[in-house]
Amino acid sequence: MPKLIFTSEPFAGRVYDLTLEKTTIGRGDQNTLALHDPSVSLAHCEILVHGPEVIVRDLGSANGTFVNGMRLDDQQCQIKSDQTVRFGSVEARLDLGVPTWDDTASEETAVFAMRRTMRDQRREEKNPKPASASATFESDANLGSTETDHTVLLPRASLPEKIATPPRPEKSEVAPGKPSRNVAVWMAVAFVLGLAFLLWLIWGRK
Repeated sequence: MPKLIFTSEPFAGRVYDLTLEKTTIGRGDQNTLALHDPSVSLAHCEILVHGPEVIVRDLGSANGTFVNGMRLDDQQCQIKSDQTVRFGSVEARLDLGVPTWDDTASEETAVFAMRRTMRDQRREEKNPKPASASATFESDANLGSTETDHTVLLPRASLPEKIATPPRPEKSEVAPGKPSRNVAVWMAVAFVLGLAFLLWLIWGRK
């Protein structure tokens, strides 16, 4: 099965299987394969699959569609296995799962065929097919843009570190209404003087 293996950041290592006869590629979510990258046009290009033949057709993109470095201006071009295709600044490699040399160059041995089959099986195990033919690849440079309502593979927001609050100074508890020792002494002296003055008045009249 033909597949695109992305080789440039921020999508390096991701694989998209070309399961449909026609796959539209662009930044808009209406595309079969949505590439949320600023260099990709809303409707960038389309890929047509006819058996072993894969054709790339540019749809008037602003930054161009390139096949092995050659730009397609509103044109189409056949892309062969292991050739590169670039959508703006996003680059991928086409893997058809077949030998890249001509049939007249050499014959494929049974040992090589077995190794090739096992390698393809390992690739499919590492990169399972999506439940739907549609897929969305999100670029970190385009996070938060108003043009992309639906995003996938968002990085997890880091939780803010807890700031330790300084301990509050403990307040010395003083019992309300309890007079200090000096106030009690002065009150006792005033009481004694008042009492002496009262006695003097009583005894002074007699």
